Amino acid sequence: MLELKNIKLSFGNHIVLDNLNYSFQSGKIYGLVAPNGTGKSTLMNVILNNLKPQNGYIAYDNLQYKNEKTIVRLHKKICAFPDQSDLFPFMTGKDHLKLYANLWKNNPESIEKIISTLKMESYVSRKVETYSLGMKQRLCFAMVVAANTPVMLLDEVMNGLDQQNVQLISQVLLDLRSQNKLIIMASHLLQNLQQYADQVLFLKDGKIIEDFNNKAETERYLEFKSSALLTDILNNVEVQTLPNKTSLIAIDNINQETFNQITNYLIKNNISFSVTKMSLENLFNKFYG
Repeated sequence: MLELKNIKLSFGNHIVLDNLNYSFQSGKIYGLVAPNGTGKSTLMNVILNNLKPQNGYIAYDNLQYKNEKTIVRLHKKICAFPDQSDLFPFMTGKDHLKLYANLWKNNPESIEKIISTLKMESYVSRKVETYSLGMKQRLCFAMVVAANTPVMLLDEVMNGLDQQNVQLISQVLLDLRSQNKLIIMASHLLQNLQQYADQVLFLKDGKIIEDFNNKAETERYLEFKSSALLTDILNNVEVQTLPNKTSLIAIDNINQETFNQITNYLIKNNISFSVTKMSLENLFNKFYG
C-alpha cells in the first residue's frame, strides 16, 4: 500500500497539493485526470521524493523518506516513466533495458521477453539517436517494465503512439496488474484509460474531487445533446447538463413511460442518443468544462 498522508505543497502563494490523503492498493491501476498544469506530475514527483512537501509524507510498506537508507530502499520499490530527454543517444535500446534491469535488481523481467512483447525487435539493437518519437516512447515504457518494481508511475505513457501501440501497451498494463503491480498513470486519453483503470482520481484546486470506481460503476445514463424543446418532458426529471451541452439522465431514476417519451422525441427529431455508463470524458467536462 502506498499512502499519501496530509500532503501539502505550494509554490509561493499557489497551492498545488492541498492536504491530500489517499491509499493506493497493489494490484490496481489508478488514473490521474486533470487539465495540464494542475498537479498530476507534481504529485508523482512528490511520490518519488523529487519534490518535498511542506507538510505530510509518503509511506510505502511502512517506509518513509526519512534518511538516505530509507530513500534508497523506497527507490528500489518505485520506478517512474523516464523522459525521452533522459535517453542516451549513443546507446541502443537493449542497452537501456539492461541498465534499468541492473539498476533496480528486482528480479528483472527477461529482456528478450519484453522486447518480443512490445514488438521492438526491428530496432532495439540500434542506437537511440536513430529512433522516432514513437520508438523512444515505447522504449521508455519498456525500461519501466524491465525495472520490475512493485510501484510504477507512468506520466502520459501513450503520448506519440499510434492506436495499435496504444492497445499493445494497454494489454501490457493489464498483465502487470495481474502480477500485483501498483500502477499510477496520468493520461489525457480518457477513452483508453477507461478500458483498464480500476480507479480514476480527478484533481482540482490541489484536492481529489472525485474518486471514480471505474470497474464497479454500473449506473446507466441516457446521453444526448441538449434541446430546449424537451423542457416540458423533462420538467420533473433530474438532468445533468455538461458545459459541452451534453445532457445525461440516470435511467434508474426515471420510469419506463418517461424513458419512452424522451427517446421517442429524440428519434422523431433526429437527435442522436445512447445508453451508456458514465464516461471519463463526461466527468472531465463536468468538472473542468
